[in-house]
Amino acid sequence: MVRRNPIADHLSLMLIYSLGPSQPSSPSSDGAGRRLDPVDVLIFAPHPDDEVIGCGGVIQQALETGRRVRVVFATNGDGSKKAASALLQKAVLLLSEDDFVHLARRRQQEAIAADLKLGLRSPDLVFLGYPDGVLASVYDSTGSDPVRSPTTGRTMTYGLAVTDYHTHAHGLPAAYTRQAALTDVEEVLRDSRPRQIYVTDPADKHRDHVATYSFVRDAMVALGLQSPLLTFVVHNGPGWPRPIGPTPNSPFESHTIDGTTYPIGVSWPPPIRVPLVEGQSARKLAALDTIFSQIAAQKDRSYLESFVKSEEVFWTR
Repeated sequence: MVRRNPIADHLSLMLIYSLGPSQPSSPSSDGAGRRLDPVDVLIFAPHPDDEVIGCGGVIQQALETGRRVRVVFATNGDGSKKAASALLQKAVLLLSEDDFVHLARRRQQEAIAADLKLGLRSPDLVFLGYPDGVLASVYDSTGSDPVRSPTTGRTMTYGLAVTDYHTHAHGLPAAYTRQAALTDVEEVLRDSRPRQIYVTDPADKHRDHVATYSFVRDAMVALGLQSPLLTFVVHNGPGWPRPIGPTPNSPFESHTIDGTTYPIGVSWPPPIRVPLVEGQSARKLAALDTIFSQIAAQKDRSYLESFVKSEEVFWTR
């Protein structure tokens, strides 16, 4: 496999992305009242890239059998200081709010490019536009005072490459409050009428991932939905995922470090193991290698690529 330099890839694609089509993010009555079509598979991703990490193979298999797939991003991924620093070649202490907004645009563009490799189209992607890094604070909030993003400084949903869901559906953005976010998730679930729902597991060690699960769970309860809810784990400590690196001919393995066996907080072996064929693993790897901002932030693509296995694994909650 040919290895590329993520920084060089980033620089070479900046012009391509900057020339790409962009939907307006300002409020417009033209979008008010628009509803989503039903789908078979609905995937909730806390950030752009989580859908590829956890469900890249499932997405391909669904599309190959004629099923309709929608991915819903809870945030624009605008809270990573490492990613913004690597993307803009600026020290973390020099980053401004505008820099993190620029990161949000880039991560939306990367999501479109990555999911295109899996067979999805831009209209299949929904960006809720809530704040990265403090989504748990939004979930825990009470009352009408919005949470303020510590990176972008914003208090309302937004989108740059793609308009945020609330503006698209209602003509105005939504405040960063628990009730607004829960209402958005309920609307997406109600309109999508999915046969299967995927989201990050509450055993995940990233608080945004737990919050995304909590919003989906609460919305399903409020709507009385009985659709199967399957969960996947992204962040779970130093022993996950294993084996390290892309191993498309090998399954996921548990791993013990200093007496702790990973992944923690979930059963092992997992109750649901979805086999992937070689071509599906290859396309998942290609999609992950498109997410240059995250590769550059980690300075090592092996973590992302370690999710490329002969299978994808899920739990039920």
